[in-house]
Amino acid sequence: MKRKGVSTYISVLLLIVVVIAGGMLIYGYTMGWFGRLGGEGEMGTLSVDTVSANATTGEITAYLRNVGGSDVTINVAYVEDVNATSVTRATINQGSVAEIVIVTSQTLSPGNTYEVKIVAVDNTQIAFSVKAE
Repeated sequence: MKRKGVSTYISVLLLIVVVIAGGMLIYGYTMGWFGRLGGEGEMGTLSVDTVSANATTGEITAYLRNVGGSDVTINVAYVEDVNATSVTRATINQGSVAEIVIVTSQTLSPGNTYEVKIVAVDNTQIAFSVKAE
């Protein structure tokens, strides 16, 4: 009796090709090659134009520029890894600058440098240092 169909070797090779292709698709999806298919869109990118800290009032004022591909809404700020008392919750449009005022419960000492981290709703983050005056 003659056997018809694909030989065993060819069927094994086809199965290996299918498994490798599936693995590449899963890897590409998880690494973001296909964009954020189920996601929120692309994250923004922020840069600092100027920043100042007033030791008397405990306020840090930063002018942030959105240089990314989407609008960014500021959500929270940290000064020396401590959550700030209040932060301006502004939406910074693409290509524009916004003044962000951070009020901290910490006492700012003139001449000392403080680490500040600002986080947006879409998890866009920027960190910088500021010297209190």
